[in-house]
Amino acid sequence: MEIDFRALQVIAEVALGIVGFSAILIALSRAKDGFSAPDNFRVQLLTYSAFGAMFCALIPFAIFNSENSTSSWLIISFLLCIYSVIGLSIFPRRVASLRRDGFKNLFPLKIVFLQMGMLIIIFILSGLMILDVITQKNNVYLLCLILFLIQSTIAFIRTMFVRVQ
Repeated sequence: MEIDFRALQVIAEVALGIVGFSAILIALSRAKDGFSAPDNFRVQLLTYSAFGAMFCALIPFAIFNSENSTSSWLIISFLLCIYSVIGLSIFPRRVASLRRDGFKNLFPLKIVFLQMGMLIIIFILSGLMILDVITQKNNVYLLCLILFLIQSTIAFIRTMFVRVQ
């Protein structure tokens, strides 16, 4: 199956825009004592997700070979899976820790399940692509990148409008 490079380009551009806005947010929000722990978490999740969408959208430009698309999809899916595992190894523990530290109102279970659920879905879908269970790899790959964009957008909005009291 051929990959949709135009869609990947749009995703990379949107992700770059989110990264740019987050850089402005970081620059304008810096105080002498830095971010609060919840804001730091959200900015890191935002950055992780936006960079994930951007780099995963750019990787196929370098790797994809239409003559050998099977191995190209394997490499691309494997990289996406590894990136999702990195996120799953960091963010669920950190958000649970923040909730234990008294920030349950900033991280309600609905938001936690939504954002961590997106990482789990990306992990499962990328794993299924590696195992060659999914035939519509282009569509599923784009869905995974869109989930990264949604995740970073939620983190951005919550960083902007849901502040520590």
